[in-house]
Amino acid sequence: MDLQNVFYIIGIVFMSLMFILFVVVVISLLIIRAKVNAIHRYIEDRFSAVVSLFESGGKIIENVKGTGKKRSKK
Repeated sequence: MDLQNVFYIIGIVFMSLMFILFVVVVISLLIIRAKVNAIHRYIEDRFSAVVSLFESGGKIIENVKGTGKKRSKK
């Protein structure tokens, strides 16, 4: 085996390993991105539920305050 052939084999093995590593990194980034987006959607859904709860509570308080003002004017 010549020294040149050894360098070619080392180069081919190194490039193959780096290509496999690159593919694994890209796939893992896509999986992480999907999980982060799922968490983001979950938090937005919960936040909108809390906001709607506070909005309905605010409407109830406005109605109570409105009836209190009407009573005090009488």
